[in-house]
Amino acid sequence: MVNTKMDLRILSLVLLVALPACVAYNASVGWQTISQNSPLIVANGGTSGLYPDQTLEAYSDAINSTSLPLALLCDLQLTKDNLAVCRTGLNLTTSTTLATVMPNTTTMTTYVVRGASQTGYFSVDFTLAEINQTKAIQPNIARTPGFDGQFALQTPEDSATGISLAGLPGLMLWLNVEYPTFYQQHPGKNSLASYLTTFLKQYKPQYLSATEVGILKLLVPTASRSATRLVLKFLSTDLIEESTNSTYGQILTNLTDIATFAGGILVPKEFIYPTVPLSNGSVSGYGYYSGNPTTLVQDAHNANLEVFVYGFANDIYPSSYNNSFDPVLESLNYVGDSFTVDGIVSDFPSTVAEAIFCYPDGYDNPSTIRAAPTPVRNPLIIAQNGASGDYPGSTLSAYVAAVKGGSDYIECSVQITKDGVPICRDGANLVNTTNVALNPDLFETKFTTYQEMGSGVFSFDLTLEEIRTLRAIIYSPFGVVNVSRDPSLDGKEGILTLDEFLSFAKNNSGVGVYVNVQNAYFVRTVKSLDMVSAVVTSLTTANLTNVGDKVYLASEDSSALAAFQSLIPSVQRVYVTPDTGDVTITTAVLQEIKKYADIVTLDRAFVDPFDSQTSFLLEKTSVVSAAKSLNMTVFYHFLANEFSGLAFDYRADPILKISYLISEYNLDGFITDHPATLYNFLYNNYCWNLLGGQKTVNYAANLSPLFPVSPVPGAPAVAPSPALSVAEPPVSYLVPAGSPLPNSSIAPAPSSNPSSATKLPLNLLTSIVLIFILTLLLN
Repeated sequence: MVNTKMDLRILSLVLLVALPACVAYNASVGWQTISQNSPLIVANGGTSGLYPDQTLEAYSDAINSTSLPLALLCDLQLTKDNLAVCRTGLNLTTSTTLATVMPNTTTMTTYVVRGASQTGYFSVDFTLAEINQTKAIQPNIARTPGFDGQFALQTPEDSATGISLAGLPGLMLWLNVEYPTFYQQHPGKNSLASYLTTFLKQYKPQYLSATEVGILKLLVPTASRSATRLVLKFLSTDLIEESTNSTYGQILTNLTDIATFAGGILVPKEFIYPTVPLSNGSVSGYGYYSGNPTTLVQDAHNANLEVFVYGFANDIYPSSYNNSFDPVLESLNYVGDSFTVDGIVSDFPSTVAEAIFCYPDGYDNPSTIRAAPTPVRNPLIIAQNGASGDYPGSTLSAYVAAVKGGSDYIECSVQITKDGVPICRDGANLVNTTNVALNPDLFETKFTTYQEMGSGVFSFDLTLEEIRTLRAIIYSPFGVVNVSRDPSLDGKEGILTLDEFLSFAKNNSGVGVYVNVQNAYFVRTVKSLDMVSAVVTSLTTANLTNVGDKVYLASEDSSALAAFQSLIPSVQRVYVTPDTGDVTITTAVLQEIKKYADIVTLDRAFVDPFDSQTSFLLEKTSVVSAAKSLNMTVFYHFLANEFSGLAFDYRADPILKISYLISEYNLDGFITDHPATLYNFLYNNYCWNLLGGQKTVNYAANLSPLFPVSPVPGAPAVAPSPALSVAEPPVSYLVPAGSPLPNSSIAPAPSSNPSSATKLPLNLLTSIVLIFILTLLLN
């Protein structure tokens, strides 16, 4: 059944997604491009982030998933008979099946290219007929190999003819020449100039870029007659440009000279936003920061040069931490109010289309041009331990960022100390989220193994005093595949108690709390610690047990939920399913859950599971619809921006996943590590939150660049597993004598002048100030 997925083909160039209505609102704001039109989207070999690049399927998908104007980029390689093929790089070994189809007598060749020797199979050593015997493969080993060997190669003539036959206004061909000097010498002298002159005369491509000045100057007369825009492509600033023997950095200093032979420049994105390494230097496995933008775009526009930017791909890592692993946010940086590039070259062109056409106001800016607020009921944004995708989870900075990012609720994953104090940590094992490994006294004496919990240092084995000596570090669920989150705040902040968390939330009016009580049954039966009583006491002291309070009380332990139902019945309860796909949730299981809670948090394994072998979505599940039929509220766990946690169907784009889940499942809330990304989709995305006050979003009628994701027909179903066991053996949770009880006349109200241990900010500004003060004290 997996083969059905892999055999998916798009047989013709057909436009399925039209220009969205919301682009008109962009036009009213005005584009800061040379043409004053929207930036050009350049599909780098088509949708090369999913399909083998520069194939009919990759090009077709780019058209089907991306709004116009759109240019399809072909990387030119000349053949032995002075014809051409579209392939990336020089060595065909990495992008074709040539090595497997050529006779054993065929030997590899070595050429010196830009001063370095390269050995392999090169197009100039084979005729086009020989190369056409091969199929395309995905050169990027991080991407799916599922389509390897299925699709034929394309020639520039194939691409130009297909675009002409499609007859779509705004669909263009972009020819790129990456190695002009090499192809001027191979297969024969002036072979490149000869081929390009003929091609421009016959096919009149809209754009032609090259990495060398010499070839562009030769083509100026021909390009002028064919109305082809010539573009100089820049490589690294310290690299020598072979036709001038100057560095690219030197050439860039004379934009007016470039304008005498070219109409634009194509530059790496780092030319506009310079890379700033981590403060502790370039550390393997970590990303970097982006500095303030240069004035290159403005300077080039003053010289009447268009500016195109390359290097965009949703699945690039290391990447800039400034963008929170959100590729839409990255693109938006280049189409802002202060400057706008004239085009973006991307392996995932649909993502660039989202940025340009769905976010006319950008991120973090309330819309000023909507006709009316839309009454669409959006799902809740529940920040998992705060903005834990960007900051160490469950810290003050994470919670401040979550509130600023538009969260409806902030989560505290509750653990308990040896002396019975509830704290906020993502898991009982402190090795993952604190610097305990750097504390030899604690690490060596407290490191232990529990059959149910694994090995580590656990909160329930440390007193609060001992935990106060620790500092939080950021936790990445995807670190195992070398995609690590920003470590810059590691070791800067201490561990918050549940009381401190609740005080912070109450002092930031409008935000609710999602109190996720973890391991309650285990610590009660194994460690004789009563988490239920501790949490009830904290909520009661904070006066957060009343009807109407913005409190969700969640747990994976039905025994704990039953105790909460008895002790504080007015608080909304949430049953949390396990984060594993080795159990099944049937209607009978949901009916059992409903005895303890009317709300269920479903792990993604029960909503949009994907095949662990192919990383494509499995068949759509029915768990959400079954829960809805029982009038249950359904939350989704969890969203994160990192591409490594996404099925290939989502094109390494977290926005497409959000769009799919909302439109397909009508979920009531999302638990997310990146709340700002979800907020911006719900409230600043014109392709979702439509203009004119529409009450519903009809995706079938919505002309939008939000590509409609769905499992391919014939996708495998989830493998059968035993039903989830909800009930737990009886266990006693008792509120200790002397603790304040709900509705008790002696229950203390929150103090107007709390102690220094619990005094937290009255608003967001003071929260930020407090972080600064705490950082100084802790250092």
